[in-house]
Amino acid sequence: MSVINYFNQNPPGDIPLVFAPGIISTEHYEFAGSFTPDGKEFFFTRRPTFEGSDNRIYHCTVQDGKWTEPKLAPFALDVFEMLPYVTPKGDKLFFSSYRLKPEEAIRDGEIWYSEKIKQGWTEARYFDASLNRKFTMYITSMSTGTLYFTAKIGDKRGIFKSQFVDGQYQEPEYLPSEINSIGAAHPFIAPDESFLIVDSQQKGIGKPELFISFKNKDGNWTEMVNMGNEINATSTEYGASLSPCGNYLFFHRRIQNKGDIYWVSADIIKTLC
Repeated sequence: MSVINYFNQNPPGDIPLVFAPGIISTEHYEFAGSFTPDGKEFFFTRRPTFEGSDNRIYHCTVQDGKWTEPKLAPFALDVFEMLPYVTPKGDKLFFSSYRLKPEEAIRDGEIWYSEKIKQGWTEARYFDASLNRKFTMYITSMSTGTLYFTAKIGDKRGIFKSQFVDGQYQEPEYLPSEINSIGAAHPFIAPDESFLIVDSQQKGIGKPELFISFKNKDGNWTEMVNMGNEINATSTEYGASLSPCGNYLFFHRRIQNKGDIYWVSADIIKTLC
């Protein structure tokens, strides 16, 4: 992989830093960022204020060695849309949208996707899979195509997964108590399924913190571990993701009413393993 230019920012160490201040993290409210595997495109959610819900998906790309200014993503509409996630293969991007569903849609969820082709990103298509139910959100993916996401299905609420078998997404599976006993949400699954990062409001409503679980050699998940005071400094942290190179962890943090995307060295993951 070629060296990735993270908006010409000095890389962080063990203390989280605001990511790309004035470019990505601004006076607006930003969260849920995702790079393409080659590091040449970045998608994220932005809205004008903390109190509002006027979310839109923004996009930057490297052109002639320089990053473009953020603008609406090529597939985006000027409606409530958020939580973009590019798959590890870079061939698909999932997101949530309140755009009008197609008349033939038989699902009641709000998940859409765009595919990457030679000419760029396709027009968004409605995600016609059984997991796309009301309240499904924050999809992330393994390299194999298996999806992890937040959902409420029946009497279960929390983190589910849907395996990708023979070109089809299977019925959602509820993750075990090691994951879901803490009221987990917004999962980030490592491409190789070696770890899972979620947020949980253990300190009360509106006070999310990041937790991590590792998959053992026997295929079981370890108990969730709080990622520590440096990461969870304000109890407003959620929406984790990993850089394409694997060296940096990204997440959202709010200080007073200003919400930004932060990044930190991913070495923290090794120390918690």
